[in-house]
Amino acid sequence: MVVEARRDTPDTTTLFLSAGNESLEYEAGHFCTIDPHQFGELEHFIAYLEDQKGSKEKPRAYSLASAPHERYLAITIKEERYESGETPYPPLLSPLLTYYVNEGRKMVISGFTGAYTFPADVCDRTDHILHVCAGSGIVPNLGLIKHSLHCEDGLRHTLLYSNKTRGDVIYFDEFEELRNAHPDKLDVIHCITREDPSGIRGARSGRISKELLEEVAPDPSAVLAYSCGPGITPHERKAARAKGAEPEPRFVENMVALLQEYGLDKKQIKQESWG
Repeated sequence: MVVEARRDTPDTTTLFLSAGNESLEYEAGHFCTIDPHQFGELEHFIAYLEDQKGSKEKPRAYSLASAPHERYLAITIKEERYESGETPYPPLLSPLLTYYVNEGRKMVISGFTGAYTFPADVCDRTDHILHVCAGSGIVPNLGLIKHSLHCEDGLRHTLLYSNKTRGDVIYFDEFEELRNAHPDKLDVIHCITREDPSGIRGARSGRISKELLEEVAPDPSAVLAYSCGPGITPHERKAARAKGAEPEPRFVENMVALLQEYGLDKKQIKQESWG
């Protein structure tokens, strides 16, 4: 059951969910899935899309923003937009979850799974986690950071978080509270690309760069990096293949390449993308 629907940005909502007395076992960084067929208001839209695609609509995956010690399960949904000529089909589930699911609504979720988690030996491998995120890619990283700070595992976290404007930043207040409570364990650097970030504590203008990596992680061999954000979509891969070309890299592909250029080995980088 939805116990709270919190609007985080104009097009992003966090749903806090209660399973009553049922025990929910998951790891920070996991995702769950939601089947759109359970929503009656989508019945005709689903039927049309299934006719057009010639296949059944699949469940959608949503990263968990919560950590296992917290009372409620939390997922954060950013509305997907239909772009003529760019998006093959209108988005099905994200607009409903973002704007029209209110407190008291019941839904079925399944999961929990995913490889975007800390390894069991993380504290033997490093004491510094570098989070490189953009937009709603911040969702699983919030869960990872909250879990680590709660467990007092000794890890230090540096978050490089890229957004177009201050208004696009998800969890801004929550991260401020976390770094105020754990100043020696969490540093947050907002990278703002389309407006002056001077009013934001510790913010930088522009994209995440090699120079910024050098500043926050002087020894690239000593960190593990977790990068999440928009990646190349299946539609983009298919369209590129049809043209005999490579798809244009997006945030995650660019960041993984940047991290490797800076000196991180593939084994030091965990990535997850949406799209």
